[in-house]
Amino acid sequence: MNKEFKNFEVNLYYIKSDFDSIILRLCKKLTEKKVLIKLNDDQEMNSLDKFLWTKEKDGFLPHKTFLEKLYDKDKLVLFYGDSLQSIDIEKYEIMLVSPNVQIKKLVFLKKFFLFSNSSFDKKIYESICSKLKNKVNTLKCFCEYDVFKWKLVSN
Repeated sequence: MNKEFKNFEVNLYYIKSDFDSIILRLCKKLTEKKVLIKLNDDQEMNSLDKFLWTKEKDGFLPHKTFLEKLYDKDKLVLFYGDSLQSIDIEKYEIMLVSPNVQIKKLVFLKKFFLFSNSSFDKKIYESICSKLKNKVNTLKCFCEYDVFKWKLVSN
């Protein structure tokens, strides 16, 4: 196993629900973790930013964008493009990746959550598995069969 990727976990989610709603639910469960959310562009980042501040009437999910001053206490950061240079990535554990982002390579965080709006395709999944099998410790795939209900796809 390539030691650069040792102990890394990749979770691939084929989603039917709205990505913003999935992120809100997932990030509520990850409040104690330091999380980066990679988005496609400024428009998608601003849309998710607004959603996370205003979606729930009785609360909000504290977060920042990479354009703001970041502090050690900041646990959730939205970014897009190649803006990781402006973020001290080593302070983060998890990266969530929008279905609108095309991944060219994985950066070195403990966990990745990759989302796809496409229908599950066994050949594409097998191709992803073969590319990552010697590079990551754990690879899991989930398909959403009903709103926020997931089925694990076996490798």
